[in-house]
Amino acid sequence: MVAIGRLRCKESTRRLERLLTKGRARVLSMILSELGGRLFVSVATIVAQAPRRPSEPDARCGIDLGIGPEWAVVAHADDTIERITHPAPWAAVQQQRRRLARRLSRRVVGSRGHRQAKAKLAALDRRTANLRRESIHTLTTRLARRYGTIVVEDLDVAAMGKGMGRRAFRRSVYQAGLGRVRPTLAYKTSWAGGQLVVADRWLASSKTHHGCGGYLANLRLGQRVWVCPACGQLVDRNANAALNLRDWTGPVSDRDVQRGGVAAPVPLVGDHDGQAHAPGVGVRDPVRPPYVAGVDDTTTNPRTWGAEPRTGVSGR
Repeated sequence: MVAIGRLRCKESTRRLERLLTKGRARVLSMILSELGGRLFVSVATIVAQAPRRPSEPDARCGIDLGIGPEWAVVAHADDTIERITHPAPWAAVQQQRRRLARRLSRRVVGSRGHRQAKAKLAALDRRTANLRRESIHTLTTRLARRYGTIVVEDLDVAAMGKGMGRRAFRRSVYQAGLGRVRPTLAYKTSWAGGQLVVADRWLASSKTHHGCGGYLANLRLGQRVWVCPACGQLVDRNANAALNLRDWTGPVSDRDVQRGGVAAPVPLVGDHDGQAHAPGVGVRDPVRPPYVAGVDDTTTNPRTWGAEPRTGVSGR
């Protein structure tokens, strides 16, 4: 273990110092990491939160997330629709990143120009991530403090990123940060005194008209506006999906609770009769590391743990 010593922090730590002085917080661990050419210190703490209550505890809202110009569409309780654009459009960012990456590839590795080009590329990635993170926290904090019930859709972001055909679409899914909204709402709603409801993954929120219940089966992905086959009304895809999510009242299963719905169980921390963790919380069976071939290993088939050593295979 290497002692690093004191580090100068760019962000204010007065709030954490006040909580520690008053005895309302306890530091568990501190992790020093490097990201984008900068050092970050993550402080894991337990903070005693005072019970809170949303400003509108009986109201509901629905959030529809997307990868187009409208990053998030929120259907409020008073039937108003709020459209939020992404702070860092991924099309323009990708064009800048491609230009900087091409400039980096033309530099000699180890030269001053290579270091400067690498720093510019890291600064662009860092700024894009910071803008996306700030937008997520601003939206989730405002909604969690206002509404008692927030409904989101159960998105399979991994399947969206892998199953789509076009490479640009898969890249846009990951750059939009859709998978971070739901976990952030999960803990912020519990702090604010509300609840997070996860709608069914197979809910046809975009294909079902919120007004009359008409259903359009052959709705294409790039079709932002469609005509209802039942009433003939022009329907906005994103706003209609947000309204359907707001009014969704289906059951919440245990699977939704474990994956970030309503309230996820918090692991116990501390001494539990001499055990490091509480029984059944974060405890796994010991996993043996993979076998690494030795210098004199001449066998074709790799050795498995528990098997007898073969001829010509060095023991471990």
